[in-house]
Amino acid sequence: MGISRVALLLMRIAAAVQIILGIGFWTGHWTQAIPLHRTIGMVFVLLLWIIAGIAIAKRANIGLAAFAIIWGLVIAGFGFAQQSILVGGAHWIVRVAHLVIALSALPVAERLGRVPVKTAQGG
Repeated sequence: MGISRVALLLMRIAAAVQIILGIGFWTGHWTQAIPLHRTIGMVFVLLLWIIAGIAIAKRANIGLAAFAIIWGLVIAGFGFAQQSILVGGAHWIVRVAHLVIALSALPVAERLGRVPVKTAQGG
């Protein structure tokens, strides 16, 4: 199993853990786990960047890989800023946007992580 496949698997696991933690936060529980959520989020973004970097090194889907790098910055920036955006009754909009922005990285990573490996025989 290649590095990008391992990173993709770890991204999926991180996403599942983040969703579970997020449900806890949305229901008013587990607020003490917010630092853990941030840490896992940073790992999620780093894994996305690793997958994008591997795709760039393979010269495959360079445009999508560049988008993934930029999107990782968007995920991290929005994630760290979200608690101060639309504070109050409308904050649920920010929470949903945070979820959508982060989860939208998974199909990008899936596509980049499944780039076929070129062998010496040309296949």
